[in-house]
Amino acid sequence: MSPNDVVLIKEALRESNKSMRQLAKETGINVSTISRILNGKRKANLDHLKAISTSLHIPLSDLVSSEESGEPTQPVSFNHVRAIISEMNLPVKDFSADSLKENIQKYQKKSNTEEGRATILDQFKSKMAALGGQGPYIQQLESMYQTFKEKKASKKELLLMGSALFYFIASMDMIPDYLFPVGYLDDALVIQYVMQSLSMKH
Repeated sequence: MSPNDVVLIKEALRESNKSMRQLAKETGINVSTISRILNGKRKANLDHLKAISTSLHIPLSDLVSSEESGEPTQPVSFNHVRAIISEMNLPVKDFSADSLKENIQKYQKKSNTEEGRATILDQFKSKMAALGGQGPYIQQLESMYQTFKEKKASKKELLLMGSALFYFIASMDMIPDYLFPVGYLDDALVIQYVMQSLSMKH
C-alpha cells in the first residue's frame, strides 16, 4: 500500500471516530491484518481496499489513484483491472489478454513504419508532459523512448518497444486515458508485457 493510501485511511478513521477494531468488524478484515497494512508491513489487495472504502466512505477511485501515482511495487494484473472496471462501472468492453496482445501486434506494425516512428518521436514528450511525470512505469517508458529513438537494440526489441510507446501515446486504447484514475492501467499492462518479453530475449 502506498503512503498516500495509509494517510487517507488514517484520516478517515480519525474523522469517523472509528478504531481499528471497529474497522475490522465492519470490513471483515482481521484487526492484525489492518494494523500490518497501515504500518506498511502488508500490501492491501483489491478486496481490502473495497471493504475499507465502503466502511470509511472513501471513493475506491481515490485509493486506486494514489496507488497508481507512483511506480508500482507489484505487477498490475488483469483480474485487478477487471475488478476496478466492474466496481466503477466503466464503459470498457473487450478487456482481455487476447485483445491486449492484438493491440501490441497492431502497434508493432505501426511503429515499424516511417509515419509511426515519426508519431512516437513527435508526440511522446508532450504526452509525458501532460502526465506531469506521474503514472506507472514512467522510468521504463523514458528508457524505451531513448533506446527506440537512438535505435540501440535489435529490430525485434525495437518493435516491442515501439508497440509500448505507440500504445502509451494513443488516447483511445482499451481503457481510454480520459477515464481517470484508471485510464493508464492498460498502458501499464502493455509496458509490463513488453518488459517481460524483452527480458526473455536476454
